[in-house]
Amino acid sequence: MNRVLILGGGVGGLVIANELKDKLGDKVNVTLVDRKKVFEFSPSFIWLSFNERKPEQISRELSLLKHKGIDVVNDVVTNIDITNRRVKTEYNEFEYDYLVIALGLDYSYDIIRDFSYAHHNYSIDSAIKMGEAIKDFNGGKVLVGISRLPFKCPVAPYETALLLDSYFRKKGIRDKVDIVFFTPEPYPIPAAGPDYGNMLASMLTQRGIEFRPNTLIKEIRSNEVVLDSFSMQYDMLYCVPPHVAPKTVVDAKLTDDTGFIPVNPRTMETSYENVYAIGDITAVRLPEGSYVPYLPKAGVFAHHQAEVVANNIAYKIKGRGKLKEYDGSGACFIEVKHGEAAFIRARFFTPKPEIEFHKPSRIWHMQKVLFEKYWLRHWF
Repeated sequence: MNRVLILGGGVGGLVIANELKDKLGDKVNVTLVDRKKVFEFSPSFIWLSFNERKPEQISRELSLLKHKGIDVVNDVVTNIDITNRRVKTEYNEFEYDYLVIALGLDYSYDIIRDFSYAHHNYSIDSAIKMGEAIKDFNGGKVLVGISRLPFKCPVAPYETALLLDSYFRKKGIRDKVDIVFFTPEPYPIPAAGPDYGNMLASMLTQRGIEFRPNTLIKEIRSNEVVLDSFSMQYDMLYCVPPHVAPKTVVDAKLTDDTGFIPVNPRTMETSYENVYAIGDITAVRLPEGSYVPYLPKAGVFAHHQAEVVANNIAYKIKGRGKLKEYDGSGACFIEVKHGEAAFIRARFFTPKPEIEFHKPSRIWHMQKVLFEKYWLRHWF
């Protein structure tokens, strides 16, 4: 029996495990390894940080996958031996015929001194803590920023700033709150180009949110951030943490000078036979003429990449069917106020990125709510 080992139980890992069992059934042994026992639906972390969700509403036990014939192992990957097709974890050792690396990224808080003063919503625990701070906040200066590039979910910090504005207006204290957004980017969501980036920047300024692009954070203090050319005081700070590849992947020499795993953009194959990487951990090169050199990092891309890889592994095992290629497409909702969202769809492998933008409405917000419910029900 062919052995497929999937490292990581996030969006990409879940999709590929499900798809492989659906396509191959008993012809394949699918093992999914994740350090967590629970899958957490990260697109809903932002709602959690505004006290609009509870952790149990956006989480599912990974052990539920066992009824589909997927072997779920709760363990930490410690060594990836490509030469001998072997992966070691703290308590186990696995051999494989096909390996899919979907480990996502780690947060390297030490890159910025005293990052612990900052809030963020890139994990359940941090989102809960942020929700408590927002609930108790009664006025002052709020800084919202991005620490380093790249980072996953490029719209999340912008959504956070807009939702903070909406929340404080609803609470009746917006006139007591000063919100400033800083980022090392030249404009928001650079992969979509300057037109759409400047459109999102205008959404901020129209809400009275000061926008400071091309600004790099160097240090955080208890009530002050030190930036590249000036400092700012704050009463509450939100900052996207620095993102890095897990040490295990770096030690296995799978990354390149980008810090991530280079792959064939169309197939997600690495330079090693039958070894694939999907999702945030990859460096997916975009065509010449794109606004940025690499594909942004977001769960929607991991999802589509997983479908392609599952199809192609199934093709190799069955010897029939048709190989597929990833087309660089993806879409996301942009929460602009409580109960209202915009929607953006993009294809990044065309000579020039094709962007489709839908203006904010309550309908798109409801579509995101339905998507959340569908996703958690369908894949478990």
